[in-house]
Amino acid sequence: MNDMNREKTWPSAIMFLLLAIGIIILIAVGFYALTQPGVLEATVKLILIVLVAIVAIAIIVYAVLALLAIPMYAFKGTSYQTNASYGLDKVEPVKEKGLEEDEEE
Repeated sequence: MNDMNREKTWPSAIMFLLLAIGIIILIAVGFYALTQPGVLEATVKLILIVLVAIVAIAIIVYAVLALLAIPMYAFKGTSYQTNASYGLDKVEPVKEKGLEEDEEE
């Protein structure tokens, strides 16, 4: 009758379970950090160091890619047609069509 294909959803169910466990752990660690002196400051410092490292790595990668792009651009060169005219005197207007004309065709 109906050709139905059923896919397994257990991989996504496991991922949702792991996500829920991770959120619960983050909430527990957050409460612990608020109750213990010095833990919150250390956590904030660690997060800031990680963020600064990620930004620094992204800037370095961007700079390396930009420097590699210069010789690639120089080697590639440009290409153009020698037997074509690029003047505006041969430009023709495009015929405008409405929606009614498209439906008739």
